[in-house]
Amino acid sequence: MAKAIDQLAELVRQAEAKTRARKIESETQQVAEQFRNTEQRARKAVERYRVARPANLRILEQADTDEQLLKDLVRKLALYKSSLGSQADAEQLIAASQSEIEKTRRENRAELDAISREIDEARRELRAAIDSYRQLRRELDRLQPELAAQFAAEDRLLWDAEAHFPGGQLQLLANEIDSGLIAYASLGKLEQYARLKVWIGRFRFYQASQDRDAEVSEELQALSHRVFHQLKWLSRQYEPGYIEAFRQDFSTDWSAYVVEAQEQLLQAVDACRRAREAEILPHRDREAAGEFISPPRPAVFPRVHESIVSPVSTKPLAPATSQFQAATASLTTLKALVPRLHLPHEGLEQFLTALRDVVEDLGTANPEVLRLVLPYREYINGEEGLGALSRNLERFQHQTTDVQSCDAS
Repeated sequence: MAKAIDQLAELVRQAEAKTRARKIESETQQVAEQFRNTEQRARKAVERYRVARPANLRILEQADTDEQLLKDLVRKLALYKSSLGSQADAEQLIAASQSEIEKTRRENRAELDAISREIDEARRELRAAIDSYRQLRRELDRLQPELAAQFAAEDRLLWDAEAHFPGGQLQLLANEIDSGLIAYASLGKLEQYARLKVWIGRFRFYQASQDRDAEVSEELQALSHRVFHQLKWLSRQYEPGYIEAFRQDFSTDWSAYVVEAQEQLLQAVDACRRAREAEILPHRDREAAGEFISPPRPAVFPRVHESIVSPVSTKPLAPATSQFQAATASLTTLKALVPRLHLPHEGLEQFLTALRDVVEDLGTANPEVLRLVLPYREYINGEEGLGALSRNLERFQHQTTDVQSCDAS
């Protein structure tokens, strides 16, 4: 039997933990509000930087052109001085032109300096807000993980906020590719094609961004080379199909290109899900009994190597037919959530909650679910309500290894 002092110490510890948890929750809410406001200011500053800066630079270039023209005109005036009607008028116009050019330069340089100061200040405040929010969120996950859902919007905003920093979009893309490399081999060909098209489209969008030249550093250059070579390796290794965005001489509206590729990805995911679900549904009774249902092997689509396809063949994939409806909401939510988390350090409880919703909707033997969460099997072991999924993941991993060995042989 525990001593009274030990029981008292436990009561004090619990009271202290509850008090600390309430304080952390309150502080997190305050910092989250500050983070949202700071992100909005940074968003406006970045937008002004991207829109106004090129316009100011064009005006300064025009001022240089006007100055050169003025010098040429002054030289010609010296040649034809004797033919001038009024020497005073010419000198007056020269002085006025010089004044206009200097005024234009002074005003636009001042505006450029103001824009640069504004974005530097906004980024400093945003970085401080991000660091404060992340620190409190980690503490809150440790003390009150059940409150993670309250801050889901701010957690998603963290990824958007990173794009406001130099190279942020490239860093986000690199993280997403790294987290998706393991599962890429198990995707169907159509999904491999669409996912790779999204990634290379986002990479080319970064390359074409207006302010990229002002942000390039050795670190970003190295990261850019690494991302491109990863994507090129995926294309050569798995040969999902010809993607025109890999050609350096191909150019388009990259924002629209990415949107189109994302639509194709949703359609491919939905098509694969429906095809597999059609084979699994008749066996739901076996799943309910705890028996593992062997998932079907993905359909193999014809491989088209980039080197044997005509370069002018840049027509995008035709839209999927209307019979493919939107993917199950819980699975779509989980797919959107996984790339945003830093498991197991950040968002583990949020991930497990979303996974339980998917299991409740689709069961524990859905091949798409198994492929999606296989890289995170170690975080699922021992979790309440996910025992059957954990066992199926282990069997699925062994079966996938066997299939790959057979294919290799």
